[in-house]
Amino acid sequence: MCDSEMDYSLVIEFGRLTVDELKYTLQILYHSSSECFVDIESLADEVIIRLVECQYNIREKQNKDLNQLIVSTFETLKNISRFMESPSDRIQIIYDNYRKYMHGVESPVASPVVSPKIEEEKLPKIMKKVKKVKVPKIMKKVDKSKN
Repeated sequence: MCDSEMDYSLVIEFGRLTVDELKYTLQILYHSSSECFVDIESLADEVIIRLVECQYNIREKQNKDLNQLIVSTFETLKNISRFMESPSDRIQIIYDNYRKYMHGVESPVASPVVSPKIEEEKLPKIMKKVKKVKVPKIMKKVDKSKN
């Protein structure tokens, strides 16, 4: 095989990296050439896999680093989207899954809309005038003497 036929492409096996290594790799890729945007999307795929595997355990303290990685990846994808032809669909996937597992909120697109219950129209209550209480004359004299 000639040197001209050799493929020297760097392929990163994100699945083998720890969360800390992924955080570091994300920083390096972000500050590198725009050619690395494809690699950031591949890293985002790994983050999505780990988020879905972790599910609601993402809330737990021991998953703080993964939580930070998810947020960083989301923000990085948003930042690089302005330089791409179209924003990555991974942004929405991370957003929906994170909200679902972290906050227990599903995307309105995924959940059906429940129509509101129709309540019978209630007429407004008529306020009654407060009646003055008649104070006996003896009490009136006492009240005036206090002043």
